[in-house]
Amino acid sequence: MDEAQTPELIKHFGSKFDLHPTAPEGARYSFAARELTREDGMRAFIDCYRPIIKGLDDKVAASYFAGSFGNVALAVQYAISVYSAMPKVSLSDLSVHLIPAEGYWRVAFSLDTWTFSPAPADPEQRISWRNGRLTQFYQETAAPLLSVLSNVTGLGISEIWGQLPTKFNYYIEMLAAGSNNGLMQTIQADYRYLTDEMPAAVFQLARNPFHVKVRKVEALADPASTVQMRNRCCLYYRTEGGSYCYTCPRLTEEERAKRRAEYRNSTASAQA
Repeated sequence: MDEAQTPELIKHFGSKFDLHPTAPEGARYSFAARELTREDGMRAFIDCYRPIIKGLDDKVAASYFAGSFGNVALAVQYAISVYSAMPKVSLSDLSVHLIPAEGYWRVAFSLDTWTFSPAPADPEQRISWRNGRLTQFYQETAAPLLSVLSNVTGLGISEIWGQLPTKFNYYIEMLAAGSNNGLMQTIQADYRYLTDEMPAAVFQLARNPFHVKVRKVEALADPASTVQMRNRCCLYYRTEGGSYCYTCPRLTEEERAKRRAEYRNSTASAQA
């Protein structure tokens, strides 16, 4: 990666993945990620986060945070595939920020130090480099953080990891579709390593959580379109006034069909 590209890449990280060089504007609460790998530090975070998202228990806070952390993991995947460079995302440099937005609280991240490891030019060496860098990120940064999140909140570790694949599948599909043929092949090959080849032990699981079947259902508004179902329930129904999402795997197809009919009827009435 050309050194001149670094500011552009950092800007992309902020706009696309909410990963910034400093605490984002409006941050109300901030936590050092390394402190969240201790149970007392994670407990302090959950006790702050759960009430402001109106969570009825700790598990929904765990689910929401895991989903947000998926942005950091996506940023790593993006940099490797698009820029052939690996950012150093270590727990010692990473911070978590809670930011009030319109009707919800946003979870953003920042890195104190930004350094990039460029990929080797040789294709075979690049594969080895990619495999090593992705494994290092998940083993040394993601797994320790999410493991403590599970221990403190009681949400199973497979449920926590399960918040990431839906976001990944959607984003990778969109990214590949908007890329030229060569870049598309690189994006897909890099993602296949994560989903099909990375050992499950890296995630402290018996099965790789990214190795999932993508399921699609009829879109809520348009019968000619489909949308991706969530891999795991996000537990929105465990917030005050919450309910099951239309793409929630807990919904039966009969319940989903009823939701579609109700939505389309109400839309038609409003347009009449």
